[in-house]
Parts: sequence; C-alpha cells; structure tokens
Amino acid sequence: MNKYMGVTVGSTTKFSYPEEIRESFIKTEGLEFRDGAKVSAAEIWDFMTKEAPRRFPYAFDLTRRTFGTLTRDVNFFSGIKRGYLSLTLRDRLLKAHDNGTPIIHVSGGQTVDPYFAAGGIPIVPGPLRSWARDMEEGLSSKAADQRAQAILDEGRNAISIDACNNPIGSISAINARIVPVDLVAPYLCLRCTDIGFSIESFRNGLDGIPFTLIDYPITGDKESAVEYFAAMLRRLVKQIGAIKGKEATEEDLWKEIKLANRGRDLARKTLDLAWSAPIPPITSTDLFSIVTLARFDNGDSLAATQLLEQTYQEVKERVEHGVRGAGLAADPVRILTTGSCFNLSGDFVESKGGLVVGSDDHISKIYADVAESGDPYENLARAALTYHYEKPAEERAGWDVELAQKTRADGVVCGYNWGCNYQSAISRLVADIVKEETGLPTINIEVAELGRLEALEQTQNRAESFIELLRIRKQQAA
Repeated sequence: MNKYMGVTVGSTTKFSYPEEIRESFIKTEGLEFRDGAKVSAAEIWDFMTKEAPRRFPYAFDLTRRTFGTLTRDVNFFSGIKRGYLSLTLRDRLLKAHDNGTPIIHVSGGQTVDPYFAAGGIPIVPGPLRSWARDMEEGLSSKAADQRAQAILDEGRNAISIDACNNPIGSISAINARIVPVDLVAPYLCLRCTDIGFSIESFRNGLDGIPFTLIDYPITGDKESAVEYFAAMLRRLVKQIGAIKGKEATEEDLWKEIKLANRGRDLARKTLDLAWSAPIPPITSTDLFSIVTLARFDNGDSLAATQLLEQTYQEVKERVEHGVRGAGLAADPVRILTTGSCFNLSGDFVESKGGLVVGSDDHISKIYADVAESGDPYENLARAALTYHYEKPAEERAGWDVELAQKTRADGVVCGYNWGCNYQSAISRLVADIVKEETGLPTINIEVAELGRLEALEQTQNRAESFIELLRIRKQQAA
C-alpha cells in the first residue's frame, strides 16, 4: 500500500492526499467546462483535500472500498482530477439545471454525442444513482450504501426485483424527484434487454417529465437501419431544443462530434500505451477511468477531453520511466472482463496479485468514431451501429478475442447481472469462443451487486480462486 494511503481513525481508515505532493500538483493544468467555467489545479487540490472529505466522507473510507471511487495512486495526478469530476458531478448538474441546461436521463449505453450537441447533459443510470445518493451530504460509507439501497428498493417495489438495478435505481430517484431531470430518453437495445421494465415505468410513472424512446435497430449497419436511427436522433435533438428554448444547428453537432472523437482517440492511445508497457503504469481503477472519461459519464465532454489529454501525457511519461502503478504486484495476473455493467473491484483483484485491464462493454464505446463530413445525423447513427458489443453473439465474442490479445490478458471473466436477460443467455457462449480461440482460461460469474449492499463474498471468492489458477498457470509457463 502507498505510504501516503490513509490514516486510521477508530475502526475506519481514511484516505488522504499527502501535503508533499501539493506543490507539484498545483503546477499542472486545470480544467475548462462547457459553460465557460474554469478550475485551476490549486482549486482542485483544495476541494479534494478539504471540501470533499467533509461533504463526501464515504469516498475516502478505505475500510470498505470495493468500488474504487478514488484512485489510490496519489502520484497519478490525472487520477486525482478524475476524482474531482466525479465528486463535483452533483454540484455541476444542479448548477446547469438552474441555468436552463436540460438534464437528460439516458439508458442503453450508446453514444452521447447528440445529447451534448443539442445543448443538454446526458446522465446514465450509474452516475445518476450516485447523484441521487450525494444529494445528502456527510454520509459515511455504510450510510451512503444504505441511502443508495433505499432508493433502489423503492424502485424494486414499483417494478420488479428481476430487472437490472441500475435503471431501477435511477427510475426510483427520478420518480421521487430526488434529482431534477428534464427528459428521459433511453435507448432500446440488446445491451439492456430488461430495459423493457424501465420503459413501462417511464411511461406510467413519470408525472410531467417528457419521455422519448430511441429504438436501436438490431439489423446491423444497413442503410435502412442508419436512416431509421438518424431520424430518431433528429427528433431527439428537436426535443432537447424545445426544452432548452434553442435548437442545435449542424455546426453545433459538428463541434461536438469532433470533440468527442478527440476524446475517444486519446483514450485509445492511452490504453494502448498502458496495455503494451512492460511494467503496468496505472492501476485497474485508473485504467477504467480512462474509458469512463471517453464515455463522458461525468457530465462535461470538454473537461473530460482536456483531462484525457493530460492523462495521455502522464501515462506516456510513466511508461518511458518505467513507473509502476501504486500497489500493483511485480508481474500481476491480467484479467479482462466481459458483460453489461459488469466489472470486478480493482482494489480487490490487486490485493490478490491481479490487474483488471478492461471490460468489453465499456471499451466498445470508445472504438466508434463519427465521420466528420456528410450528414451529421447519419454519421452519428452509423457510428453507434458499429459498436462491437451490439453485434450478434459470435461477432461480439470475436471482438473479445481481439481485446484479450490486445490487452495481453491472462484470463477472462465473463459476468452478467441478475435480470440482464440477453447477457445471461450468451455469456457462456462468449466464454467458450474466447477460450477456444485464445487458449485462455475463462470463468462465468452471475452477480447481483449493482446495489452496493448486496453480498460480494461469492464473487470475490470465485475471483480469488481464478486469480490463483492464473498465477499458477503463468508460473508454469515462465
């Protein structure tokens, strides 16, 4: 563990940033946001060392850290800034809403470019649930889990315990008016087949909140599918414009497309550096955060892209100087995960000598750039329809084979969440194809952990056993 990692207070170990790094940190670049606001590195430091620990103490609790809210690598400055984006999401969304920027709830995991281009801010279920939780400040880790679980349980009572926790929790928060949302615009796609439960709840339970459905065609990237999808994106942009009071122009769309393409390209370049490096330069949490930044989950595509530029330079320097990510084993077992909204706890995997190199679900979203000439709506539609993750099962498994090779994985964990119907049906098929094509060990795990209080022990026990198997296999091959 990094010697600056934490201080024990009673039975709780609290994360803190060491004063020794302050001078170096505040000399780095700050961030600029879409609304024109700017924040310096010094302001980020003050927030993360003074304000955030007081307002969001759960994020600094190392005793029960299983979801990696903050990077534990205090010398990875980009990671500290990513934590800033996460912990300021609540404030930025409330400020934007008060200033007339539409907040749009999105489900289905697809491209968010048109939402930003139309002048809104898209928010997917996971971050929306965090936003709802953070509407109450000063929560300990246990209290934060209990609040998130209470919101989730309200949704389960109204819909079904069989549906995925992420959309249920977000629906519950919206229905209860815990967070202000101006439009609900979910995608209907294979990634989230149980979203049908959510759609019915949206239709019947949202009093006064506009709803629109973006129907993701499953016929591939045929021109008819592109035209169909593009027509719905045009309708979406008009609806957001009607809420905002100003409709986006094609120039607005092109500006956002180019910005998002830049972010996705930076994420790919950074991941390629980290995956190919002889010494792994960053932790599982920091690898994952590169992908979430390029998915623009933190509510601001401009700030995210600027941070991705900084992250690329920092990872490049670490690779050149042979810097190892904090707390990583000398030769960690490298694990790739597959499955919708599924990932293993990086902190736990690393404590057992492993490293989570990525998840096919999330990574697929950064490999679909949008062409920068022609019809912007058709280009957006065509790019979204090329997602590897949305391809037929065998093609998707082929993508996982490529990803396993690119990430230099030692093993693949195929997971699915309780209630995620399509993914549970094909998980074993994907695992078998990956094993046959790569020779890598694979394992299938069903989980129900999108609600944070639900048991982790079974998944952790199976993951630990799998890591041990991979370690033995690696030693024998050496």
